[in-house]
Amino acid sequence: MSNLTAGEIVARIKSNLGIPWRTTTYRDTFKLGGPDSIVKGIATTMFCSYDAIRRAAEAGCNMIIPHEDTYWNDHDDISIVDHDPSYRLKVNFMRDHNIVVFRMHDHMHAQRPDFTYVGCARALGLESKYETAPQSHHFTLPPTTLGELAATFQKRLGDKALRVVGDPNAKVSRVQLGVGYATPPINNPDVDVVVSGEQQESDGFLDSPAYVLDAMTLGIPKGWIMLGHSVSEEQGMLEMAQWIKSFTPEVPVQLIRTEEPFWVPR
Repeated sequence: MSNLTAGEIVARIKSNLGIPWRTTTYRDTFKLGGPDSIVKGIATTMFCSYDAIRRAAEAGCNMIIPHEDTYWNDHDDISIVDHDPSYRLKVNFMRDHNIVVFRMHDHMHAQRPDFTYVGCARALGLESKYETAPQSHHFTLPPTTLGELAATFQKRLGDKALRVVGDPNAKVSRVQLGVGYATPPINNPDVDVVVSGEQQESDGFLDSPAYVLDAMTLGIPKGWIMLGHSVSEEQGMLEMAQWIKSFTPEVPVQLIRTEEPFWVPR
């Protein structure tokens, strides 16, 4: 059995990044446990939810590497939740199972390529042959309609709560991909459809839904497909798992899916 520690695994992550580690990050740090913990198995996941933690423990993984927060706020500030029963139950379970949590967010996005984009494009079927320039996240697809494109994405992802703005019959082919909160501007003349994780309906960099609605009324083919934050970035955690596995052969590494948080009433 391996005696590899969480600290040794993090050191390998840092040495294989290809970019300098930014010590000022408040995100990419240990959220529970520490570098001396012996690791039996590693689970990557999107959000460090209680359900994901439970399934990781059942799979024999006691090191969890989430992309997003563990304690329901970006800073993982426990002072605002330490009296909450959900916090106590969650932390007690992790301690009982010797779970160590180390977040990978800032440096994952700083990597080239960014695994979140690679994973999302793969899942959507946006093949590299359609990308107009490497890592541009801009694709020219065979002509289709906005409705057909959205339906294809929904089928490929199993996305239950995908949302679309625009005329479903609009002819489109030029797609700009964003993930998480990174929603590209829809007013780019070289873009017919923006695909993103999530964005405010108003008060964002550009009020994309309102812009698309006006373009539709004016007969300009524009569309916005919102996949959801977790759905758009979770595939990147599969890329992360495969990457870590390539330089950590001593312990098993796997993706534990957080799954989509939203559902649609019938």
